[in-house]
Amino acid sequence: MAKIDVGGRIVCATFAPSSGRLRITEDSKLLQVLSPPDSWVAIAAASQSSGWGTRPSEADLTAFLEGYVSRDSGL
Repeated sequence: MAKIDVGGRIVCATFAPSSGRLRITEDSKLLQVLSPPDSWVAIAAASQSSGWGTRPSEADLTAFLEGYVSRDSGL
């Protein structure tokens, strides 16, 4: 899991290794759920040099979140 502060709001990415599902939330609001292979592609695109395999680290998820919030003008 990784969290970042975006203007006082907490955005979180949680990856479930057993299902490959990636959940993005803001506080308690669900923003998006990505299932494989979309979740893997999204993480791999954000952390290209990591070599994370099937279990992304907190740094990998943070890199994904930073890209996610920069693309989403609503956050």
